[in-house]
Amino acid sequence: MALMNKMRESMKTILLILVLAFVATIIFDWGMGGFKSRRPQGVIAQVNGEDITYDEFNNAYQQELKAQREQTGNDPEAYQLEQIENQVFERLVQQRLLSDVIRDLNLVPTDAEITSELWNNPPQLIRDTPAFQDSNGVFNMAAYQAALNNPELDPQWDGVIYYMRNTLPYQKLSNLLNSTPVITDDDARLEFMKNNMKAKVDYLFYNAANFSDAAEPTEEEIRTYYNEHKEDFFQIEKRVIDYLLIELKPTAQDSQAVYKQANDLMQDARDGKDFSQLAEIYSQDPGSAEKGGDLGYFKRTAMVKPFADAAFGAAVGDIVGPVESQYGLHIIKVDDKRRQNGEEEVKARHILLKIETSNATRETLRDDAVYIAEYAKESDLRTVAQAESIQVNTSQPFEIEGFIPGIGMERRINRFAFRSKIGDVSDVFYTDRGYIVVELKEIIKEHTQPLEEVKTRISSTLSSEKRMEAARSAADAAYAKMAASSTLEQVAAEDSLEIQQTDEFTLGGAIAGVGREPAFAATAFKLDVGDYSEPIKGTRGYYILQVIEKSEFDEAEFEKQKESLKTQLAVRQRNQVFSLWYAKLKEEADIEDFRNEYF
Repeated sequence: MALMNKMRESMKTILLILVLAFVATIIFDWGMGGFKSRRPQGVIAQVNGEDITYDEFNNAYQQELKAQREQTGNDPEAYQLEQIENQVFERLVQQRLLSDVIRDLNLVPTDAEITSELWNNPPQLIRDTPAFQDSNGVFNMAAYQAALNNPELDPQWDGVIYYMRNTLPYQKLSNLLNSTPVITDDDARLEFMKNNMKAKVDYLFYNAANFSDAAEPTEEEIRTYYNEHKEDFFQIEKRVIDYLLIELKPTAQDSQAVYKQANDLMQDARDGKDFSQLAEIYSQDPGSAEKGGDLGYFKRTAMVKPFADAAFGAAVGDIVGPVESQYGLHIIKVDDKRRQNGEEEVKARHILLKIETSNATRETLRDDAVYIAEYAKESDLRTVAQAESIQVNTSQPFEIEGFIPGIGMERRINRFAFRSKIGDVSDVFYTDRGYIVVELKEIIKEHTQPLEEVKTRISSTLSSEKRMEAARSAADAAYAKMAASSTLEQVAAEDSLEIQQTDEFTLGGAIAGVGREPAFAATAFKLDVGDYSEPIKGTRGYYILQVIEKSEFDEAEFEKQKESLKTQLAVRQRNQVFSLWYAKLKEEADIEDFRNEYF
């Protein structure tokens, strides 16, 4: 009876979390592409001809908003709404795509499979339920199976069965995809080498930038390159906007209000009110507020200068402030001082009050932005902005769904630009930086850029290629000398180069002074100590290197790590397999996105 009561008490929570867990298992974050101009009524998207209705999307969207509010205690900011919208949309698209695959592969579980899975492999949430754990918190399979066999509890399992009926197909698909990776001992050996073996080399660097006397490209070469690479100069349709930003900056009144609060709190603390309680209630430092503002012992260099000067300049027991730093206003109580390893340390608590834009200021700025937007629709954005002494900026051309120079990834603004006509003025967009009003300035149709427009770019590309070729020729000549018994030092002297030396580096890491040059690192580990290389092409020129140190392969240590490395590589490969598979699935799907006609 006790087990049954616990089961009933737990089941509602279990089912709720199972539903959320099911949703979470099928969320991956890929972007969507393309807008279509026509849509069936009440449909927000189509995936391979299957509708995603506006109601379905909106219900999922509202549920996600509710979950965000419950998690954070606040309504999402306007710029966060777009992120949530994209996540919900992608989730629904992915559900459709994976459901198609599950149906095509006949991965729908039978009743017998569900029963077997329920009996032998219950979900982790069931395993974590106290009703099915012993006194040590260990899952008790016997108690769980006894509950399954209890006819009185049958209705309680309906939700779990529903969850498993919906998740098992995805698990079967996952198992099918995850069966692909095969990790060999040689794979693990290479990974071990990347992480553990080290080398140090001397090298000569033939920097292409130093060969400025290489011949400049001719007009004929530029024209030939253009004709052979015309596809590189094709430009898809783009937009240009004028925009103004009313930034969310605290006013002098906002700062004064925070200073007043800080002074009031300081007085309360000096009057004997418990500093720890004041910090727990008022401090906006998430790292210390719940600890009563306690920062522990710290050195002077651990804190920003205004804070450190105040804390180290005060006596034990003093309450000082308000001290302003880039983080806000600090009220500091010094609890103790000591010398540790010859260096002074202070133990202190603090209350942090951030100087932020107040709600009243936000409303005023929003009203200003709304005023500008409304009047700009009757004339134009620049005229109204000039009358209000507000700067208007012009963006660089941007693509549909793309980054807007000067603004960022703001899909709502991008949508406005691509569904408007020249001269249209937007309503107010709220972003994390402030309020933005936009006017569509220019539509640039898709086209191939003419030769004159890209001539300088082509000339620069060809010049770089010629300088790289000159660097290669110089490196080849140096290698020939070394092959004929010249030393690295002799070649360096003849070519007026300095022999440079690396620090120790691994096969998979960056190399100080060189950067990430895979061919450089790979060559170093192929050579024996004392050997020198043929010219190695890098991103900026050519290298000739000579190995001066290289660690030996530690067979015993490799054997200790081998199985762990194989497991890590298998996980990595499974993730890569799924990513590539899903990207291909999505690329081949017919996905029509009609959100721009709703938002």
